[in-house]
Amino acid sequence: MNSHAMNIVSPDKYAVGEMQIHSQNFAHLSQFGITPQSLFSDRCMNVYTGAYYLAIAFKRWGVKWESVGAYNAGFSQKPEQKEKRLKYGKEVHQIYMEIKNQKAPQ
Repeated sequence: MNSHAMNIVSPDKYAVGEMQIHSQNFAHLSQFGITPQSLFSDRCMNVYTGAYYLAIAFKRWGVKWESVGAYNAGFSQKPEQKEKRLKYGKEVHQIYMEIKNQKAPQ
C-alpha cells in the first residue's frame, strides 16, 4: 500500500493516502483538527479516518457490502450511485475472500 498515494481529478477534487480520503470530506474533518497534510503525512491518521467513514456507513446502513461500497460511492439514492456502491462492495468482497482463502505460510 502506498501511504503517499494521491488520486487527483482536479485541483478541488482529489484523494490522499492509503484510504484515499476525498477532498470533499476536508471541511468536515477540519472540526477535528485533521488537515489534508496530516492525512498525507500521517499513515495512522489516514487509516483511522478511513475507518471513521466506514463506521459511519455501517451505522447508517448496517454491516453489509453495500455499506462498504458507500465508502467509495457515497450515500446518494440515485440508481447509478447504488450500482457503483454494489459494484465496489462486490469487488472488495472478492478480494476479501481471496485473502481469507489463502493458506497460511508454513
